[in-house]
Amino acid sequence: MTDWRSSLRADPTPWLLEVGCEPLRYRVYTELLDGAVDPSELVKLRADVHSYGPAMQIQKRQAKDGSWSGRMFMGESDKPLPSLEAALTRLFEYGWSRDTKAIRDAAKGLRAFLTAKKDLNLFEFSRASKGDPRRERFHRWQLRNFALGLLIRAGYVDDKSRANVLDLLDQTAGFVDNPVSRSPVEEIGASQPMIRLEAWRNDYIFVPDLHITKVFAWSPWLLEGELAKMRLKKVYDYLVSPTYQSIAPDLGLVRTLKGHFVKGGGLRLRSLDQYLKDGHLDEMLGHLELFARLGLINRYPLLMAHLEWLQAQQGKDGHWNFPAKLYPDNDRWASVLRIERDWRTPVRREADLTFRVLLIFKLQWDAQMSMLDRRDDTYPI
Repeated sequence: MTDWRSSLRADPTPWLLEVGCEPLRYRVYTELLDGAVDPSELVKLRADVHSYGPAMQIQKRQAKDGSWSGRMFMGESDKPLPSLEAALTRLFEYGWSRDTKAIRDAAKGLRAFLTAKKDLNLFEFSRASKGDPRRERFHRWQLRNFALGLLIRAGYVDDKSRANVLDLLDQTAGFVDNPVSRSPVEEIGASQPMIRLEAWRNDYIFVPDLHITKVFAWSPWLLEGELAKMRLKKVYDYLVSPTYQSIAPDLGLVRTLKGHFVKGGGLRLRSLDQYLKDGHLDEMLGHLELFARLGLINRYPLLMAHLEWLQAQQGKDGHWNFPAKLYPDNDRWASVLRIERDWRTPVRREADLTFRVLLIFKLQWDAQMSMLDRRDDTYPI
């Protein structure tokens, strides 16, 4: 019987276990090999993960309120500011979860966003939301979706969080079903088009974006339900459509009492030539991983072209390496996706990239069987 490794030129997992740093080896065991290791060895490696130098440096900078520098979001720039989102994402990449103090401290604040508390701290949005009820309700929803994705990835999954995920999927599918989704913005003579009033629902605009996608991607149990799978396919058929891609990643202006601001957070899916020309390999790998967790890469020719290109880049030894121009340090994805301490040593860069590509192949193989109801994959992965 074939599996996700059957079409590889060579299996690089033994090499990764030999040369990789502690978090990378831990993730190879737990995510690529499904824990196929002596339990005592895994316990020891887990302890090494918790003492990993770069992760410890991030933990030391955590504030008493569980945030980093009093900010939640990374923002839309190529150089993400220190924030809870950037810090937690890097810790997750290093293999940390809810069994560490830093994650638990951050979770205390994140849980508040899932409630209807009147005195909710909106962090960087507090001043802008003061005296503007519409903007406050918008940011409450935005922070709720943001917190839900991080909490689920940290391992806080229970009946309540599942209900929240299903509600978010229902709201997002409702936006896609609404005729306004075919023309969600209008030109007003500004630098960005404005989101139409008809697109609002329950004080928010449930257009699928990066944070909503992370909620779904980190909820693999959604693929167990036929209705959920149908809605996910509909949502991401819309996301890859020309209508959505023409306004991503800004997604339009939001009008409130205190003026306008850009919603942001949209997923711009570029062609392979654009990624290679502009050097956004980290972004491409980040997006592919999200779609792989949903089992949807094979549904879209654009993403399948990216995957086939990645497969063609594998060396005879099973490793992946790419020219330095394809992964510049100013890519915002680079600050959260890299596991090794640095890439000055070529073998560290090669190990990091090899693991990232293998993870995409493994996730897509596992998830597509559920999402696309396939037993045999016609694509060579």
